[in-house]
Amino acid sequence: MRSPIILFDSIAMPTLRTTIRDTFLRFGRETVEFVYSRNCVHCHQQLPSEAERFQASLSVRVRSRLCADCFELLSCSVEQACQRCGAAVGPYLDTSEGCRHCRKDTFAFERVFALGTYEGPLRECCVRGKQPFQESLTAGLTELLIDAHQDEWPELNIDAVALVPHHWTERMVRRHLPTETMSRVIARRLMVPEAVHILAKSRRTPAQSSLSPSRRRKNLRNAFRIAGGARLDGLTILLTDDILTTGTTADHVARVLKEAGAKRVFVAVLARGIGTTSEN
Repeated sequence: MRSPIILFDSIAMPTLRTTIRDTFLRFGRETVEFVYSRNCVHCHQQLPSEAERFQASLSVRVRSRLCADCFELLSCSVEQACQRCGAAVGPYLDTSEGCRHCRKDTFAFERVFALGTYEGPLRECCVRGKQPFQESLTAGLTELLIDAHQDEWPELNIDAVALVPHHWTERMVRRHLPTETMSRVIARRLMVPEAVHILAKSRRTPAQSSLSPSRRRKNLRNAFRIAGGARLDGLTILLTDDILTTGTTADHVARVLKEAGAKRVFVAVLARGIGTTSEN
């Protein structure tokens, strides 16, 4: 397997201003982490003692830092999901060619891996996860996502984990991006490189949630690019985003990755929205 690290050498590094800002934000996050490290990241109920947690070993519940009730509530991966877009489907339905939600669409990515449907407690957590100092909640959900598909990751032969990029002006306003936390956790758990700076957003665009499906496609035309002219020849990339509804955003980014030489692109999301319930 070719090492992606060499191919990423030409990627632009963050500016000094960004580095200083991220350092202060990291300090704030770590302070919050220290204060709430013994509490459930969802309901803030006190977690079991260190001795009890040690006895539980490295179970996904311990890694997710969720109490038993919240773990059961949020471990909501659908029993039967479309093999293409990740939407919940009925039992015994053949979705090798897609389902009613995606069969008419042409995607540059091969498959979507989702924790669950964008509704109920998972929807609440995804909304909360966009707020400052909610990295622990996003990380906990990501642990559940990884565990839900633990038997499938090895078959993909992923070379690197990338994330859907935001415009630099959005980065200045939004102190925390769930996709950054997701990519970091997934890369660490799957033991593959995290290609944080491989993609860039060339221009700021209106929120996808405010647009119709047809306008969403036009909205993102030429909005993404490969940073630094990096080449991804023959690589398999896992692209992360917090929510997927129409798949427009993931499709545009996947096409950019393939134009740079990527052989295969898969998508990992916390929630699969149906209709107009989310952004992407």
